Amino acid sequence: MKYAIVDLGSNTIRMSIYDLKRDGGAQLLFSQKKMAGLVNYIDQGELTGQGVAVACQVLQSFQWLLRQFGMSQMNVFATASLRNIGNTQQAVDQILARTGVAVDVISGETEAELGYYGACMDCDCQPGLMFDIGGGSTELTTVRDGRITEAVSYPIGSLNLFNRFVSKLWPNKEELHELQGHIASTLRHAQLPRERAECVCGVGGTARAVLKIANTYFDKPEGSRTLTVGELEEITGVLTARKRAARKLILTSCPDRVHTILPGVLVMNTIVSTLCRDKLFVSKYGVREGYLCHRLLSTAKTGT
Repeated sequence: MKYAIVDLGSNTIRMSIYDLKRDGGAQLLFSQKKMAGLVNYIDQGELTGQGVAVACQVLQSFQWLLRQFGMSQMNVFATASLRNIGNTQQAVDQILARTGVAVDVISGETEAELGYYGACMDCDCQPGLMFDIGGGSTELTTVRDGRITEAVSYPIGSLNLFNRFVSKLWPNKEELHELQGHIASTLRHAQLPRERAECVCGVGGTARAVLKIANTYFDKPEGSRTLTVGELEEITGVLTARKRAARKLILTSCPDRVHTILPGVLVMNTIVSTLCRDKLFVSKYGVREGYLCHRLLSTAKTGT
C-alpha cells in the first residue's frame, strides 16, 4: 500500500510517497519539495490570504503529481506554519474548501515525538537527545533507556530568525551577535537536560544541510552521517566568517537555504555544544516517517 505524506512547514512544503513493506517498514518512492516560505506571509500574527493561496497552489500541484502515480489520497500535516498563528482554524478551513484536503495541525510536543520515532528507523546509536530545527520552531526530545521523557518545542527557527534579525542575504557581525544572543537566551531559559548526552541525533532539513556542507568541507564520504562536537564548531566558524569559501560551500551544497543556513547552524551548534558530549548523528528520516508509522499506521491498526 502506498501513502503520500505532506509536511506543510514554515519554510518548505514537502511531499513524500512511501510504499509500505510487509515487515512494517516503509520505502521512500518519491519526494518533492517546494520552498513556500509561509512564515513570510504572516501579518499581525495571522496567515494572510496570499499565504493561504500559496499553500493551496503547492498542495494542488502535489495532487496533480499524485494522479500520475495513480493515487488520490494525500495526508497533510502542518507544524509551526499553522499552529503558531492566530487564525489557524480559518486557514485550515480555507485550504479544505479550495483543495479538498484536511490539514492535521500537530502540536510542538507531538512534532518532537514524531521526529524521534522517525529518526529511530535510521539511527545507529541510542541518542539521549534529538533535535529538529525547522523554519518556524525547534523541537527537543529527551530520551532515557529508549523512551521519551520530555518533548518540547521552542519558537526559534531558521527562517523566523532570518526574518527577525537579518537585513540582507547574510547577517553582518552585529546581526550575528544578536542572533547568537537571542538563541542562547531562549535555550538558557528552557528546561534543558542537566547532563550532556553521549549521542545526540539531529533530524530535519537544517541538520541534513549542515551535514552535507561538513562532509564536503572535511572530505568525508557522501554517506557519512556523523559529526563530532569539534567538527560542528569548526564548520560553524567557517560559515559565520562569511568568506568566499563559505559562500561556495553553501551554494554547492544547499543553495535553497542560502538565507537560512547561518541562523540554522547557529541554533544547531548551540544545542550540540551545550548538550552533546561526543557524537552527533544526523538521520535521513524524521517527522514525516514518524507521522506515517505512529500516526497513520498505528491509528489504522487500532481503528481509532
